Amino acid sequence: MVHKKEAFLLSILAFTQIKLFSQNLEPVLEEELPPLQEMVEDLTQTLQKAAEVLPEQKQEAEPDEEYTKIYTVVPEAKRYSVGLSGMNHSLTKKFRTQYLKDTGKAQLTAILYDSLPYRPYIRQQLKAKKMPMIIQYLPIIESNYKTTAVSRTGATGLWQFMTNSMSPFLKKNTWYDERLDPWKETDAALSKLLDNYKMFHNWELSLAAYNMGAGAMKRILKKHPGKDFWYLAEHGYLPAQTRDYVPKLIAVADVIENAEYYGVLEIGIADKAIETHAVEKYEYVTVAGMISLEQISKLTGIERSVLDFLNPSLLKKCTPAGEKYSLRVPSGTSEKAAEALKKADIATDALIYIVKKGDSLWSISRSYGLTVDDLCRANNIKEISILRINQKLVIPVFK
Repeated sequence: MVHKKEAFLLSILAFTQIKLFSQNLEPVLEEELPPLQEMVEDLTQTLQKAAEVLPEQKQEAEPDEEYTKIYTVVPEAKRYSVGLSGMNHSLTKKFRTQYLKDTGKAQLTAILYDSLPYRPYIRQQLKAKKMPMIIQYLPIIESNYKTTAVSRTGATGLWQFMTNSMSPFLKKNTWYDERLDPWKETDAALSKLLDNYKMFHNWELSLAAYNMGAGAMKRILKKHPGKDFWYLAEHGYLPAQTRDYVPKLIAVADVIENAEYYGVLEIGIADKAIETHAVEKYEYVTVAGMISLEQISKLTGIERSVLDFLNPSLLKKCTPAGEKYSLRVPSGTSEKAAEALKKADIATDALIYIVKKGDSLWSISRSYGLTVDDLCRANNIKEISILRINQKLVIPVFK
C-alpha cells in the first residue's frame, strides 16, 4: 500500500521528469508546448495543494518489549512517539501499566469524554503557540478535566492554579474566580509553561517546574547544572509528586495516542470523539454593574444553562457591581443581548453586610429598601435559605 507521503514524493518525481522533458524539446516543437505547459502548470498547482494538506507525519517510537500485543485488534499497529523523552523509562512504565488496567481504562475513557468541551480550544492554542501537543493531556493529571476541581491545598480549576500563583495571569475577588474559567485558565497555564520553557529550554523540566514551581526547580538545577529531568528523578532530587508528574503525563499520552497498539479501542474511540467537536464560539457584551444571570436569561432569551457554561467564574451567578464586566454570550447574540440589557435594572454598586443574630432575609432587605427577591438574586440563594451569623451578604445598590 502506498502511503500519502510516498505518493507525494512519486508525484514530485513525475513532475521533475515532465519538466526536464519539456526543457529538452527541439524548437521545432514549440507549437506543441502550450498543452504540455498547461499540464505542467496543473500538476504544479496540484502538488502545491497536496503539500498544504499533507498531514504531519508521526514519528514512530521504539516498541516496548515488555508489552506484547496479544490484545491488539490490529496486529500491525505501530507505536508512535508522544513528543517527550522517557516513553520506555521505568517510571513511565509503572503508570502506563496502571492506565492499561480495567479501572485505568475506564477512568481515561470517561475523562476524555469530559474533556470534549475544552480540549479543542487547548489544542488550537497549543498549535498557535507551537507548543508540544502532549500538553493537551496535562489537565488529566491536574484535575481529571474537571473545571470545578479543588485540591486539598486549594489549587483550583482544570489547570489547578493556587491562589498565590495566579498573578499576573488570573484574578480573584468577591465576585469571580478566573481559575474556574477553563478558557482563561488555559491561557494562563500556557503562558506560565512558556515562561518556564524560556528559563529551562527543555519541556520535561518546564513541565516539572509547573508542578513544583520555577523557583524550586532553579535551585535544584543550580546544585546539579546541566542535568535533565530523568537524572534528577532517578537520583531523588525532586519531590515525589514532581518525580511522578512527567512520567504520568507521558504514560497517559502514550496510552491515548497509541490506543490501537495497546488494544484499548474504547480509549481510542473516546479520543477520536474530539474530531466532531469544534472550538466553542462566543462573543462578549459589556455589563456595567450587577445583574443576575437569571435576569439576563429572561431579558435576552439566552438559556440560563448556556450563560452558566460560558461564565463559570461568576461566584454569585451575577455580574460584579462597581465595574464593567465582559460577559460571554453565544456567537451571534451580543447585539441583541446588549440592546435587551439597556432595559435592565442594574445595580451600579454593592455593599457587604455581615449577618447578625436575629437577622432574616426579610428584615435585611427591608432595611435597605430591597425586595427579598433582589437580595436572593444578588447572593444566589433561595428565599428559604437559612442565614448564618457572620455570613457575608451582597447588598445591591440601585440608582
